[in-house]
Parts: sequence; C-alpha cells; structure tokens
Amino acid sequence: MADGVILLMAQIDDAPGELLAHVIDKMTEMGAKNVQLLSSLGKKGRPAYVLLVDINAEDEQEFASVLAGDLGIWGYRVLESQHKHFDIQRYKTQLELKWAGGGRSFPLRLKRMLNDGVFMRAKAEHDDLVVISAQMRNLLPVSVAVLKAAIETTIGSTEPGETLRVDLSGLQLADR
Repeated sequence: MADGVILLMAQIDDAPGELLAHVIDKMTEMGAKNVQLLSSLGKKGRPAYVLLVDINAEDEQEFASVLAGDLGIWGYRVLESQHKHFDIQRYKTQLELKWAGGGRSFPLRLKRMLNDGVFMRAKAEHDDLVVISAQMRNLLPVSVAVLKAAIETTIGSTEPGETLRVDLSGLQLADR
C-alpha cells in the first residue's frame, strides 16, 4: 500500500439508492476525506455508478471490506493521487443585517481561500445561511442565495472583523 492519500474507484451496477446513501454515510463516518457517487452507463447499456473515495492509504482494507461486504463488488481500483488544496482561513464573526425599518444580528462562520497568499474567494458557511434565512422569514424574507450573495459581496477580498455589517435596504425582495 502507498503512503498518504489514495483514491478508491469502484464500479457499481446493482445497488439501490438507499444502500448507496447508507454506504456514503458509513464511509464518511469512517473518515473518508471525500466521497463522490457518479451516475454512469455500464456494459450492455445498464445504469450504473462510479464510486470515488479519498482515504488514508493505511485505511484501505477497512474500506475494501465495506465495498465487498455492503455493496458486493468484486474488486476496485486504487489510484495514487496528489490533491492540491488552497489555503483556507476560517473566521467567526457577528453578522449585522440592516434594512429599512429593522435590523438583526447573527453569528456567522466565513472562509477565505488563498493561493500562495493571493486572495481567491470568500464563502459564507451554508449551514449558517440556512439558519439565518429561516430566522429572517417573518422579519424580512430573504433567500439563502440572496443572503449569500449580499454577504460575500460585502466581504470582498478583505478579512472580516468581529462584526460584518450588511445592508439589505436596497434589495428588491418578494412580498411575504
């Protein structure tokens, strides 16, 4: 077995969706770095899937047992790969939303991606956006997509401070 991270690739042509979801969850809990399930067209035109799993090389046998035991596959491929990862800076800030006639504050997690120290993108944590959008429903209904765009545009390439102020006053939002 190789040192580091390997990519397992398995072809699956006879597993129901519920089982595939179970295996993906199980592999994630086992410590897979990433799990992808791709739809494909197999031999004789049969619908199939390709399962790609990034794991630590020393965990190969444990994951192989899941592939054989849970999915009944007869074999798999091991691809040695090199993963390039951007530098990720994580922040916790207090989001202050303002709009005509109101305002509200929420905790918010953010990430900034850099490549060799050069800013590439800022991202608000999706789970936080879902919670904020739900809590805003009766105050000022704003979708997750609109909220995300407003926050990430406000951040731009700057490092967020303890408070991030976003003004939603200029948005044309649908009536409740």
